[in-house]
Amino acid sequence: MERDNDGPIPVRLPIDRRRFLAATGTAIGAAGFAGCLSDDDGDGDGDDGNGDGGNGDDGNGADGNGDSDGTEYADITPEGTSWEDLPDLEGSLTIYSGRKESQIEPVLRDIEEYYDGLELDIRFDDNETHLSTILEEGQNSPADIFYTQDSGTLGALAREGRTSSLPDDVIETVPESWRDTDGTWTGVSGRVRCIAYNTDTWDPEDLPDDIFAYADDERFEDDMGWRVDSGSYLSWVRALMIEHGEEFTREYLTDMEDAGVTHYEGGSTTPNAIAAGEVGVGFVNHYYVGRVMDDQPDAPINVTYTDGDLGSLFNVSGTAVLDSSDEQELARNFIRHLLGSEGQQFFVETNREYAVIPGVEYDHEDVPQLEEINYPEFDLNQLADIEPAVDLLREVGIR
Repeated sequence: MERDNDGPIPVRLPIDRRRFLAATGTAIGAAGFAGCLSDDDGDGDGDDGNGDGGNGDDGNGADGNGDSDGTEYADITPEGTSWEDLPDLEGSLTIYSGRKESQIEPVLRDIEEYYDGLELDIRFDDNETHLSTILEEGQNSPADIFYTQDSGTLGALAREGRTSSLPDDVIETVPESWRDTDGTWTGVSGRVRCIAYNTDTWDPEDLPDDIFAYADDERFEDDMGWRVDSGSYLSWVRALMIEHGEEFTREYLTDMEDAGVTHYEGGSTTPNAIAAGEVGVGFVNHYYVGRVMDDQPDAPINVTYTDGDLGSLFNVSGTAVLDSSDEQELARNFIRHLLGSEGQQFFVETNREYAVIPGVEYDHEDVPQLEEINYPEFDLNQLADIEPAVDLLREVGIR
């Protein structure tokens, strides 16, 4: 494989184990997290959510946001906004979730339990199945919100014209490269791809920090693994195609197959295999390794990152409101809660992910900041068309 940006790259040392565990969070139960929240259930938004403000569908009046009963509430901001300052949620929402139940149901139920008048119908399946279902259901879809594991599936839904506009304060809260440029979907939490390795097998200084070096290095033959059944992996392959071209990506994937990379299914399967010594190196999202390290403190596993290439791609899980929803305002206000302080803290503390708003910070002395990882600048909007990646993966026999 040949690239235009060949050349030596300094080796990056692994993240200190204590600091990495702090970065990925300490697990707390959903009930415990909900118990930390205010017991205020409010009086609800009325049938229409944000009522008479009079600035388009968002109900933003000249004096700020307000419910139909005249109650004022705050815009969400990048600095963080508490749920108690956001509009009350009353009514029913159907959420199609492409994220695993264990990953996302706790925070969704926390929001539901925060309001007496809110009921959620959450339906779990993989991203692609949900996307196909929504398109088949058309305007009769019962879904109000689509919650995905990756940005690519949201982009695909937006390309079909099935997403509706989000309020300005939602759009302005999240960095532009982590949301739809047209303002119809937004990321709500983030993750970085990393190199996970068995510490009994490998020293970090012996690991390349060029993602493409592994395919051609005989030391890693039959000693690598990755998860191939996720939307994150699909988006990552699409990013490779955009950055390096289809032919280069095909050759890379073929070389990985020839090198005997093991295909795993399920998020924690690859790091568990590394910890068990089945393979020495794996390519995964960082938070899955954090969960293994938390559950198995003595497991011989750690992570390092590539230096500036797509091996350290930052991607988001995100959400959108369907254009066919009869609960537009309620759904938008629900997304405000995901981006509020408590929602963002959940992703950091419980789900071991990165927040997408600057107001949720980590302890600089104990936790690696995103800026300490040389992840590449990449506009996630480019991942909207994921079908070329699906086709290529089928061609090389990975899907």
